[in-house]
Amino acid sequence: MSLRVHVFSSGSSGNATLYSAGRTHILVDCGLSARRVAAHLAQAGLGPEDLAGVFVTHEHSDHVQGLRVFLKKRRIPLFAAPECHESEALASLDPWRRELLRPGHAVPLGGLSITAFRVPHDAACCYGYVVEAAGVKAVQVTDLGQPTALVREKVRGAHCLLLEFNHDVDRLMNGSYPMHIKMRVRGSLGHLSNDQAGRLVQEVVNGETQALYLMHLSQENNLPALAKLAAKEALQEKRVRVEVARHLVPAAPWEG
Repeated sequence: MSLRVHVFSSGSSGNATLYSAGRTHILVDCGLSARRVAAHLAQAGLGPEDLAGVFVTHEHSDHVQGLRVFLKKRRIPLFAAPECHESEALASLDPWRRELLRPGHAVPLGGLSITAFRVPHDAACCYGYVVEAAGVKAVQVTDLGQPTALVREKVRGAHCLLLEFNHDVDRLMNGSYPMHIKMRVRGSLGHLSNDQAGRLVQEVVNGETQALYLMHLSQENNLPALAKLAAKEALQEKRVRVEVARHLVPAAPWEG
């Protein structure tokens, strides 16, 4: 049984990623409209009813804004940190079932095993995810201000790594954002720059890694070419497939 990863969208306008193993499918984040998520699922040959669960990284709108309509009258459990369930964004939802995620505790669903881990971000609680199937490991980690020791531990040895390359520092600092937003983005609870992500890739990517997805690029403060250049320089001669995840446009899926 293989693991399949399909990034539907990644960025400040909306996030959603599909993970599949055999007949088991989960969605990480639902930050697109319910109609758009359903359309992406249909293109993958699935319907919402095929999902074993929706997992939330954190409660910011670009990760959860489609949930209310998408989960309505559907028997799909919602997995999130207790702090996220209690947040204003999620507390008013009426999902079929709420599941409280604890970091470090694996959730088995069919052929998948999903383990949450904490990442530093200015949210009620923010999780990265390790998703495994039959010895194949994918790790998704976005919306983090800095790569902690725990993050390094979790991403090392991933066959497929989905990592935030949010901004180019020069574009951010010379751009139109107010200074307090620039400082938030650059801060320890903000977002990873191309340079930070590149250094992490250089440190943790090894011979096991087959694919690297560049996630959560800022439309104003980054360019796909800049993010890809940082990734390629960090990888040096390592043979790793590099994909830039786009806003609202699905990336080519990976299967391992």
